[in-house]
Order: sequence, then structure tokens, then C-alpha cells
Amino acid sequence: MLRPELLRLPKNESGRDFVVGDIHGYVSRLMQQLDVVGFNPLTDRVICTGDLIDRGPESADALNLLDEDWFYSVMGNHEYLMLSALKGKNSRDKMTWLNQGGSWIASTSPELWAHWFELLEALPLAIEVQGHDDKTYGIVHADYPHAQWSEFAYLTPEQQQKCIWSRRHFESRSPHVVNGVDYLIHGHSVIGESDRDGGLQLGNRIYIEPGVYLGQDFIIRGI
Repeated sequence: MLRPELLRLPKNESGRDFVVGDIHGYVSRLMQQLDVVGFNPLTDRVICTGDLIDRGPESADALNLLDEDWFYSVMGNHEYLMLSALKGKNSRDKMTWLNQGGSWIASTSPELWAHWFELLEALPLAIEVQGHDDKTYGIVHADYPHAQWSEFAYLTPEQQQKCIWSRRHFESRSPHVVNGVDYLIHGHSVIGESDRDGGLQLGNRIYIEPGVYLGQDFIIRGI
């Protein structure tokens, strides 16, 4: 269900790119904040760190963002749990998912699920994009376990799981640098109040998950 797929986006020559942290079903709040920065869906793009769903009131709307040409996301652990629980019929993951906010699915029509499965299965594990500063940015949900970005294609199944689950480098405040990419941007791990202006930077890794489901505003980072 996970695979080491890296989506490389061309530089956005006609508009701006914004990276946002985990949405967790708060689509209206995201759109309000994008409106404040003058987001233009005809030219701009939004790249999400994953965890589109669960905990908030608009999980179905968050999944439907994947049908928009301007919206991109990597795979988060909540999307993985949804796929494993519903399509893979993994009872352990289903219990975990429901306990972590997946109960919204009970109010949806199963007729919608096949399209959502298709959208989620197409999510890459990582996205790479060149910013307007000509720096190369990698977006991975939780962590990146290699020292070299070029080794992405050789992630083992265990390492792929770390990309969507691990908080080890975040919790240890590791200062290490991942070579071969200018910056890596992660969600998943909620940062403290003092870092909510632009994110927490450790080495060349930037964490931008403020905890929107806890009542915080999104960090919208232009690149």
C-alpha cells in the first residue's frame, strides 16, 4: 500500500506555491487563510504534508481537494489507515483509525469510497519541487530516514513506514542535514507556540504542523 514514489513538480513559473501542514478536516479554515494571502487557484498551487482527514468536521471535503488541479499532497498516516482499514480490511488498523478520528466515515455513502480509494492510492510518499528561490524542497509527511535524498527510491518497507509515522528525529531535535536537497518540509509532529510563525527548523528540515485540530491557525509557507 506504501511505495517509494517521488512526485517531481515543475517550477511554478506562472504563480506561487504554498506548503501547508496537516489539514485534518479543516478545509474552510484553510481556504479562509489562503484568501488572506491572495491565493489564486488559476496560477497558484498548494502542497500539503498529508493527513487531510480525521479529527475535523470536513474530512470528505478534504479528500475532494485531491480532485483540484491546484492541490497536491503526500501520503499521511491517516490516509494510510483509511486505505488499510476500508480497502485492505485490516481490523487492527481500522480500530486505530476509528480511535484517531476516522468515525466520520460512518456518515458517508459507501458509493463514494471507490473514488476516494483511487485518489489516496495515487498519493506519492514525497513531493519534490523547485521554489522561486531556486532551492529544491522535498515534502514528506513525518520523517525521512536516509542521509541522502537520492536514496529515496531505495527505501525499504520499514523505512517507508517511518516516512509517515516516525517522530524520532523531531523528538530528539536532531540537527542533522539530509544531503541532496536544500530543505525538507514535514507535518505530523505538532510544534510549540514559539515556532508557529514559520515552523521549527532542525538542520535543513522544517516542521510546519501547528495543530490546526487543536485550534491553531495553519502555517502557510510560500516557497
